[in-house]
Amino acid sequence: MVHDFIISSENVNEYGYRILTDGIDYKQYMRNPVVLFMHEREYDKPAKEKGSAVIGRCIKIYKDGTNLKASIEFDMQDEFAKSIEGKVARGFIRMASIYADPKESSSEPELILQGQMYETITKCKLVEISIVDIGGNDDALKLSKNGKHNLKKLSLNTNKKIDMSKLGMIALALGIVAESNEDTVLIEVNKLKLAKEKADQELKAVKLELTNIKTAEATSLIDRAIVLGLIPESLKASQIKAFDADFDGQKVILSKLISDKEAETGTNTDQSKIKEVVLAGKNGHNQETDPKETFDYLQKYDSVKLAKIRQDTPEKYEKIAKDYANGVRYKEQ
Repeated sequence: MVHDFIISSENVNEYGYRILTDGIDYKQYMRNPVVLFMHEREYDKPAKEKGSAVIGRCIKIYKDGTNLKASIEFDMQDEFAKSIEGKVARGFIRMASIYADPKESSSEPELILQGQMYETITKCKLVEISIVDIGGNDDALKLSKNGKHNLKKLSLNTNKKIDMSKLGMIALALGIVAESNEDTVLIEVNKLKLAKEKADQELKAVKLELTNIKTAEATSLIDRAIVLGLIPESLKASQIKAFDADFDGQKVILSKLISDKEAETGTNTDQSKIKEVVLAGKNGHNQETDPKETFDYLQKYDSVKLAKIRQDTPEKYEKIAKDYANGVRYKEQ
């Protein structure tokens, strides 16, 4: 006759530890799937009971959620096994238990349940299955024949983590005491939410300001390049888009082109500047421009104003741009 049993679950047993179902290795066991009674081997029995240790065999092991189940076939040719099967069939015995050899264990808080005193066994090797009268826990789970083990006892700190509710852990994460009630925790959560919203708004404003600064700087560089003849006016819009895609890369390239061009034309522009000053003196007109209104000063220190001049007073912009091309430079006072 065949009967199905729960042979293992992930509950805490009466010895204070538990076994993870996924960590039970039963491949070797299924090569010799003996079923005993009360975990007793032949050498454990009195002489008059010799020959009745194995009462059946396991024909199938399967998982059902976190439970490990087995289909057990009783040896109906053995009188003792037949008597035990009769008690199972009539409902007098309902429990089965495993004997496992622990391989790995853990005291990680997430693997510890309420009331657990020892580590959780994460990997073990199934040795045998027994029909039992009273199991080691609600599902008759048994780690060893006499209940002894080498598992480490959990520390007090670990137990505190186990006993702490989820609300208590949230409270600690918020920087308040673990015993805080729901209203207190909710107040702190709302404070955190408002702080995040404020930080997001400030970050958005900073990003916008940075974008404006970069746009003004890019426009200033492109205008300088146009004045120097490096870029035609018609390509200004596409150059601005290029800066939007790779600001740092475009800045390095265009700044180098401008620097090289200014170095190349430096001598001629200086001579042109001298000529303009001399001619201005002969004509009795003072052509000197306010140093802080020069193209050079504005593009270095006030690119926003330079852009405004270009938009509102194009004739002034054309003049200071021409002066810049002719070598007019701002000198630090």
